[in-house]
Amino acid sequence: MILLLLGCADFLAIAEAFDDLTNPLVVQASYLGVEPLPEGLDLGENTWANGGAAHVLMADAGSVDDLENAPITDASVVLEGPGTTVPMRSDAAGSWVADGTDGLAWSPGDDASVTVTRDGEHSLTLTTPEAPDLDIPEQIASGDVLIIDLEGQEFDNVLVTVVRLADGVTVYDSTPTDITALYKLTHSAGELTTEVPGSVFSEPGAYAVGVAGLVNADPEEYEGVNLALSALTGGSLQFAGLAVGP
Repeated sequence: MILLLLGCADFLAIAEAFDDLTNPLVVQASYLGVEPLPEGLDLGENTWANGGAAHVLMADAGSVDDLENAPITDASVVLEGPGTTVPMRSDAAGSWVADGTDGLAWSPGDDASVTVTRDGEHSLTLTTPEAPDLDIPEQIASGDVLIIDLEGQEFDNVLVTVVRLADGVTVYDSTPTDITALYKLTHSAGELTTEVPGSVFSEPGAYAVGVAGLVNADPEEYEGVNLALSALTGGSLQFAGLAVGP
């Protein structure tokens, strides 16, 4: 009776959509570029000096509550961009990474895909966004809160990292490092104003503040993954120097 009411094509479309929502393969991925640094700004040995970074986290899970408990280990992952294919390295159970030392590059306005091979191919594709326009003061006092505001710019979320230039140490980073945190970021309401706590700037000196406006890929560009729980987000870090006075 349902087939007669809907028609075969409609029924198959509904069945396919249901399969996409219940597919246990969950892929959460981030792809970050780094804009050319302002003249005189040197990140030293900091990892962001290597250029961009990509992180893919995978789970074989039926709900968000299962993500941490069902990491996938039997897969290979590559990030494909314009004219380049970068195999990603497994660095932990359910986690794959790549950075500039692997040949990872960034080009705004181009398509980039995370392709997972595991019982066939599965992919998520993103059109890479431009870096944000920043309005960061050149100097603040020790212990001051730093407000990052990207309101009015066409991003879904904001990511911030702060490097202490005296030793190249990252003293603040909002980059998610586990699959649940990345899920929460890619499925959040999209706050484009954030505060870097004053405790980050407790020591006077020179800092580099990197800000990326993140854009989430369109789920219509996902193939063979759970549509409700999977996501690919990307953006390019724009760094600015910040002097922290006493």
